[in-house]
Amino acid sequence: MNFLLAKIFTAVTISMAGFAYAYDAYNAPSALPVTPPVTVSLAPMAASTTTTAAPLTDCQYALQLASQAGWPLTEMGTVARIIYRESGCKADAYNGKDTAGGSYGLYQINGYWCRPNKYWPTGWLQAQGILETCNQLLDPKINTNSALAIWHNSGYGPWALPNP
Repeated sequence: MNFLLAKIFTAVTISMAGFAYAYDAYNAPSALPVTPPVTVSLAPMAASTTTTAAPLTDCQYALQLASQAGWPLTEMGTVARIIYRESGCKADAYNGKDTAGGSYGLYQINGYWCRPNKYWPTGWLQAQGILETCNQLLDPKINTNSALAIWHNSGYGPWALPNP
């Protein structure tokens, strides 16, 4: 019964709105007031000496680097979560207590990826041509490019996240 009343109320309301619009249209003035034309100057404006854009936060900068490096837009939410959780968006973050050779930079990439091992005599990231030494992972651009290469190779596993 309540559903039927709601339908009737909706139908009546919609039809009343139609009558109201028709009444307003019937009683509209026959002519609208005419406003004078507006003149716009096309003279060049003086250059501004101040900027109004706020500087990027560490996290915004890190996400901008991720976008420039080629991380897919669909992954930016996960990338933001990783860099915030791993380093607090600090490019110079270093965790020497990581038993895999320390963790470096925004994505806290551990030394496993840049240290020589039996599979990669110079290190995996070195073999990819991304860097020469682990300390270069403290450069935010190199760290971001390294993280992207690791993600392409291993998904989110190195960050202990489930792969989609």
